Amino acid sequence: MNETDGTTFYKVTFGLLATIALFVGLGVNGALPGLMVPTTGQAIWMLGFAQSFANGWSIYATNFGLPNPAAISFGLAAALPTALFLKIGIPAADAYSLAFALWFSIAFYGAYKFVRFIGGRGGISLLCALLWLTAPVIWQHSDYSMVSLGIALLPAYFYAALRFVRYQRDLPSSILLFAATLSAVFMDGYSFMMFASGAAALLLVSFVCPSAERRQILYRCSPVISASFAVSYLLYTIYIGRGGFDGEDLDFFRAFGSNLEFFFIPTRGYMLVPDLLGFSAVRQENQYFGDGSVFNATFALILIIAAIFSLATKASDVRLKLAFLLVCFCGFYMALGPSFKLNVLRPEGIGPLMPLQYAPWRTGTELLSTYLPGFSNMRASYRWVALGMFGAWALLALHVASHRVQSGITITIILTGIAFNIPTRAAITADVNSREAIAGIDDYVENLRPIFRPGEKVAFLPFGNDFFANYMASKLDIQTYNIGGDKNLAVAMADWPDTMLAFEPGKAGPEFGKKILRLLSKKDAEVAAIPYIDLLWAAHQWPYPREHFDELQPYIEELQSSGIVDVTRTDNFAFLRLKAAPAISQLAPP
Repeated sequence: MNETDGTTFYKVTFGLLATIALFVGLGVNGALPGLMVPTTGQAIWMLGFAQSFANGWSIYATNFGLPNPAAISFGLAAALPTALFLKIGIPAADAYSLAFALWFSIAFYGAYKFVRFIGGRGGISLLCALLWLTAPVIWQHSDYSMVSLGIALLPAYFYAALRFVRYQRDLPSSILLFAATLSAVFMDGYSFMMFASGAAALLLVSFVCPSAERRQILYRCSPVISASFAVSYLLYTIYIGRGGFDGEDLDFFRAFGSNLEFFFIPTRGYMLVPDLLGFSAVRQENQYFGDGSVFNATFALILIIAAIFSLATKASDVRLKLAFLLVCFCGFYMALGPSFKLNVLRPEGIGPLMPLQYAPWRTGTELLSTYLPGFSNMRASYRWVALGMFGAWALLALHVASHRVQSGITITIILTGIAFNIPTRAAITADVNSREAIAGIDDYVENLRPIFRPGEKVAFLPFGNDFFANYMASKLDIQTYNIGGDKNLAVAMADWPDTMLAFEPGKAGPEFGKKILRLLSKKDAEVAAIPYIDLLWAAHQWPYPREHFDELQPYIEELQSSGIVDVTRTDNFAFLRLKAAPAISQLAPP
């Protein structure tokens, strides 16, 4: 075999291995179009926005959240390609999965490029990229939709920052850096803050350590990086139409801070190998403050071991080693939240938030969570663990980049980490079931199309956090006041007519029928849709029981017997319209 044939064989073999590694990473994350979808509820929420974008060729949703166009509060960077896939006819479930597969592929390539950029060789860089992409902190956040993408993209973001700060301070690097900050802010606020914090740490170490480039760092790198983050955030605020969001009470930050033991012992039922080895703990959500994501997504033992091993060995770049160590320490420390917790359980009778009297020791981060913009919105404190894990992974990447031949210990750590990252069969099955559920919702909604006229204004009553309405309105190209997402709902309600504000969220109430008649007679809506299902949880679990049927049926019977409205009944809804000439005397008084 001559040299040319050998090079070709290497490239083909490497490409095949990279494809297999990426396939494994996508499978772990439930992003295999045609087979799996990472989640159900948040997918339906985002698909509603994406379909509305596709309907109107806009970056705002015009089918729901009336009367004003609705901005998606996070994840625009993923919703736009999803909208494109929907526009060209790809089924909803596969459009969502394909958009995630696209971004996970970019994340995988970014992690690979990060290791290669600091000196790693091809094969070991591929393994490190797979180790990162399969990390539980990524796939355990799939229920939070684009949060998982933001975390997965951290190495790609830091590749752009590192390239600019340490190596190539030219125009292409500046553009790449701005693209990274723009992608981060329109993907997820948590990873945007992690990126900003890590970039600040990188700048700080580069400036503090003795270097002939201090002036370049101070007068060139710092302004460009600061401007990139500032302009990106400014564009985001212009898009959503507000300067930021209100901070949460410190009880929330304390509750959603991680117990120390969560870093070292995984939770049973989520990771295959630890469960088989008996190296996992049974944890119930009602035993701990916060929710299940606090202890499901924070296992980091293998990367912590990798970081310690890397620190104990010689590195080719001491400044990078210090920078990654600082990022690692800050991430894990911030993940603890305002209180240091070790084996802390929630007392019986206490809610999920954590009052101060149950906090054993303070960490001091409450000052950041209270007073510093950006940090005050990072209410799920445990998510900082993603930055800590990235720092640990970056230390491992620097270690493999510093050695042309990897030791058995290094390979063992990486392979063990990948093995430990594999989810259980139940977790994989859940992703398969998510695709079936979304396809079922899509078919169900499509069957409702003959009931409506395009552009018809519909009010789902009583209103609430109506994820299902997002998708239903966009799929059928109708319009509704309802919208999914607490923050989105609050924004929409600020401009609702009095006839909509007259309803109690989530409750029918004794005047329910009269309020519906008034809404229809004022022509604030053409159709009143009364769901028997919960429009939040039906988007998460399909099919969903008709839990409100008995409660709402008397109101529907009363309205139908009045002779004022026409009623169209389906399995899960009753749709009410005014008849052509209702008796004015029978309508509810204004």
